[in-house]
Amino acid sequence: MATDQSCDVIVIGGGSAAFDAAVSAKKSGAERIVMLEKAPEAEYGGNARYSGTGFRFVHEGAEEMREMVPDLDEDYYRSLNIAPYSREDFLSDIERMTQGRMDKTLAETLVDESNAAIHWMKEVGIKWEFVKEHALVDGKRYFERGTAIHVAGGGVGQLTQWREIAEGLGIEIRFNSPVSAIHGNMHRIDGVHVCGADGEYDLTAKAVIACAGGFQASPEMRARYLSGNADFVKVRGSKHDTGEVLRYLVELGAMTGGQWQSGHMSPIDAKAPDFETPQHADGRGNTQSRYDYPFGISVNALGQRFFDEGEAQHSFTYAKTGRAVLAQPGSVAWQIYDQTGERMRRYPHHKATFEEARTIAELAEKTGLAPEVLTHTVEEFNAACPAEPPFDPTRPDGKATRSLAVPKSNWATPIIDPPFRAYPVTCGITFTFGGLKVNSRAQVLNTLHEPMKGLYASGDIIGLFYYNYPSFTGQTRNAVFGRLAGRSAVEDN
Repeated sequence: MATDQSCDVIVIGGGSAAFDAAVSAKKSGAERIVMLEKAPEAEYGGNARYSGTGFRFVHEGAEEMREMVPDLDEDYYRSLNIAPYSREDFLSDIERMTQGRMDKTLAETLVDESNAAIHWMKEVGIKWEFVKEHALVDGKRYFERGTAIHVAGGGVGQLTQWREIAEGLGIEIRFNSPVSAIHGNMHRIDGVHVCGADGEYDLTAKAVIACAGGFQASPEMRARYLSGNADFVKVRGSKHDTGEVLRYLVELGAMTGGQWQSGHMSPIDAKAPDFETPQHADGRGNTQSRYDYPFGISVNALGQRFFDEGEAQHSFTYAKTGRAVLAQPGSVAWQIYDQTGERMRRYPHHKATFEEARTIAELAEKTGLAPEVLTHTVEEFNAACPAEPPFDPTRPDGKATRSLAVPKSNWATPIIDPPFRAYPVTCGITFTFGGLKVNSRAQVLNTLHEPMKGLYASGDIIGLFYYNYPSFTGQTRNAVFGRLAGRSAVEDN
């Protein structure tokens, strides 16, 4: 049995939200901070290790982005086409995508604190770079609205930088240190029980900040809470995010928020591993992501289209498109492109699973689809594609199909230029939407709607989103509520 211990602030978790919170607490005056990471050292970091970790935040456009990446090449800077992203833009995107269900106060907190949180990260030592543009046209780089930068080196780069900053500030990080109990009740939390590889011990503190992730890596919890065979989905992120800390706190009387039947569920390669899909070498995103569907069509195992691939740019639809795939026969689909669509693809797919053929009928045979059905689906789609307006990959172009039961609202161009390709996809979950209810100071509320004294939270463990969410908002949430949690934990205690 290890010796019982105490500190000023306990941070449960070792991912980006946990580092945000720990560094914020230290900068706010806490002396001794202990981070408890469930995973071994080689696997620390939660979902950030498997993500490109982009950020969506209120900003004034290309000039402000240059402040975040000060060593930017002048020619590259002149190629940027980045419009300002206002408070109203961000709030409108959240309102539309969560169907008005997200807590209004928390939405405003997320949006209003977003710019300051990203600049704070830069101030404490985090370095930034641009994400890959979604279109390069006439020498101009176009980015999806509200998104342009991520931490240099992607998710692993962010973790490496945060660890160096945290250890430089004297923050202690303990690996292989799962929390097996929370000490306290619905009114006050004052410590945790740690079941480490070297023994068990109690750790008490003035404040506990829960940043232990969602429950997406637990098939049992997915089956219990999520809809539609969710225990079968592939997990894009950490295998260690299995929801124990969330469950302990709910059992103690913490209030819940967010949509417990949903999560960030996107299309990934059907041959992806069941857990922890790998990143590109440069950190710019997941190698298994299949987000190019706006420039082609998607069909299910019956050879039929089943959703509007061109509803909006992928950053506003990808987190719900995996659920649409999950609901199809066999929970699989095929993304189909001709060479025009292939040229518009944003991600390098030389290692992707795909089939290629000179005719749609031959493509169907290679994929196991009925040739007559797939041929009819493609011909019907082609006939519904308008000649005008012109195709424009830089924005929603209004090039919509006519008189189809399942429309395509933008980028509807005929699939006629061989060879044709089909990429098999399935549903991959990144994080769950259900979690702890917090207030605008990142305090966890109990079922009496009161703050649980000494308890704060940030990251995937908090419940914010419903139905869908704007891309890159998760990392912004971590920065905003992690910073608030660290500061509140010191001010209140």
